[in-house]
Amino acid sequence: MKKFTPPKQEDGCLIVSFSLLFMLLLLGMGVGGAYYSLDKFQKHINMVSNGIKTDGLITSYEEHWSKDDDGVYRKMYSPVISYYDSSNKSHTLYSDYSTSTRAWFRDVTVYFDKEDPSKAIRGGFWHLWFWPFLIFCLSMIPMAIFLFVLKFYVQQLFKRKDRLR
Repeated sequence: MKKFTPPKQEDGCLIVSFSLLFMLLLLGMGVGGAYYSLDKFQKHINMVSNGIKTDGLITSYEEHWSKDDDGVYRKMYSPVISYYDSSNKSHTLYSDYSTSTRAWFRDVTVYFDKEDPSKAIRGGFWHLWFWPFLIFCLSMIPMAIFLFVLKFYVQQLFKRKDRLR
């Protein structure tokens, strides 16, 4: 039977450093995702409530290649939308999302700012509300893991403190 040897001091320091780095990474992912999605929500609510709703038309697509998890390259399409402001001046909205297929329809809803008609967002439930909400929910996963790990370390610290008494 082998005799138990406690870990060396530098091993414990390495583990603590890795754990701290892991926790900070989780915290950054959670806070960053929550900030991004809440900022999108705020901008969308502001644009929908204070902006002007108009019809837009998908006029073309920007194409680029994206590598998926299997290492296969896939062509992605980002719609380019044309719309007219209140003074009948044409504007172009370059979408901030991509899909693997082109849209089946060409008519879309656009909200633009009264003061600066070149500031616009694409309307519709999926673009305005669903994706920011989904990103917010997904960013809560690393936050929950961070809180769980933090709670574990705090409990271990108090147990260790009680053993030393």
